[in-house]
Amino acid sequence: MKSNSNNAHHWLLGSLCVWLLCAGVAQQPAPPKKTVVKAHSATSARKVAKQKPVMATPASTTMVNADGVPVDSESGLALDKNRMLVQGQCTACHSSKLILQSHFDREKWVERIRWMQRTQKLWDLGESEPAVLTYLTKYYGPIKTPFDGRRLPLDAPKWYKEAGG
Repeated sequence: MKSNSNNAHHWLLGSLCVWLLCAGVAQQPAPPKKTVVKAHSATSARKVAKQKPVMATPASTTMVNADGVPVDSESGLALDKNRMLVQGQCTACHSSKLILQSHFDREKWVERIRWMQRTQKLWDLGESEPAVLTYLTKYYGPIKTPFDGRRLPLDAPKWYKEAGG
């Protein structure tokens, strides 16, 4: 029995380390790279000398989902101040795709978290639980239109005039 308790502590400590590592990486933005511009003549060299250095933008790591919300291109989670918190707490055990396909109200998200704590050894979220629940409800709450499993109907094209109008 003691070895099971010891394994649980090692697992919890490992999960905490992963979460702290993710949170630390998120806090450190990558420094922008400077682009060197070569001059071909004395006149253009003077112009280049007066200009400020041009900063190259790093490769974009964001996309926009179907609802127009910016999302992280790797995880698919909505960009928000609490994304890294949710990603650290949730994706330590399962893929972010499980979150993306779920659309629960706040009470159902609480029920899912309690189930994971009871049966899947999810740790107590403590003070971070309200922020996690707010994020999940805001971006992955119930879908407004009922979905029957089929493709939603296409919008009527707007490039022609309807007859009689």
